[in-house]
Amino acid sequence: MAEWARRIEGEVLPSDRPDETIFLTHKPLGVVAGILPWNFPFFLIARKLAPALLTGNTIVIKPAEETPINAFEFAKLVDRTDLPVGVFNLIGGSWAVSGEALISNPDVDLITFTGSVPVGKHIMQSAGQNLTRVNLELGGKAPAIVLADADLDLAAHSIWQSRVINTGQVCNCAEKVYVERPVHDQLVAKLRTLFEATRFGDPSEDDSINMGPLINASALERIASVVEKAEVDGAKIVTGGRKANTATGFHYEPTLLTDVTSDMDIMREETFGPVLPVQAVDNLDEAIALANDSDYGLTSSIYTTNINAALRAAKELQYGETYINRENFEAMQGFHAGRKHSGIGGADGKHGLMEFTETHVVYIQGH
Repeated sequence: MAEWARRIEGEVLPSDRPDETIFLTHKPLGVVAGILPWNFPFFLIARKLAPALLTGNTIVIKPAEETPINAFEFAKLVDRTDLPVGVFNLIGGSWAVSGEALISNPDVDLITFTGSVPVGKHIMQSAGQNLTRVNLELGGKAPAIVLADADLDLAAHSIWQSRVINTGQVCNCAEKVYVERPVHDQLVAKLRTLFEATRFGDPSEDDSINMGPLINASALERIASVVEKAEVDGAKIVTGGRKANTATGFHYEPTLLTDVTSDMDIMREETFGPVLPVQAVDNLDEAIALANDSDYGLTSSIYTTNINAALRAAKELQYGETYINRENFEAMQGFHAGRKHSGIGGADGKHGLMEFTETHVVYIQGH
């Protein structure tokens, strides 16, 4: 993000009036409130802090109640720099106390929040009382489309990688798969092999594992109930489907489901755990239609060797991001964006950086 500091550019426009020039420049908003989730807390300090400071704003960071320690350690590092006092600020405590006070404060000029859809809606309502700008990155139900001509080894590995990262607790993660019927069984078999080989445990003791624990006991119970509901609805558990037998931590076995239909909750609601449903489709048309029948529009992906099919999917999928033949994770110089209930994400790249400024227009009459 640091190199974008040199790219905060304005424009010079011609005017309809003789001897007049119009300058468009960018000015700081003022005070930014950065409200963090628990799943990528340290990473998202940087995503919210960097663009705010680069564009001349001050910022107040509110970490999630579940993961505040890294934010306070970060504050210690900031204290060792020559950043003026009051530019970076940190507020802890419960949401009911510090969070509500922050989003309703009339001195806050922009609220940037990453988290759930219900909380995002609440923030918009509260911010609306002061007409405060809001930048939201909310839920995801990312579809992965696998066509019959795809490299199935690549597709399976990329989807597996995108599902087990951070134990599936990532809004970008591939949450469901639509695969063309002729290669359905092959893809499921490859995914099963990868899921059953997934090594999970305590990352503080073993840094070679693929997957750590869920955030807390309630998340573990929620994932268990999601899988149980899917099975009741008619889904078939190919592998997994149980709480893991581990001595410590809230672990759920990587779980693969088939025989799912588009009306099941498992295909419509964000799971946020190591569970992946796979649905067979007849063609790309059906896959795109089913993928777009969603309240979430953050990321999507397609696996194919047909460039025309890939570009068509990228155009027609109603998602802010589409990944072709790779796992779901944005580039830092890209633009993390979403549609529908996913909101508009972080501040990657030049265009995201500009969300932390207001456009200033200057009309200059004369030479």
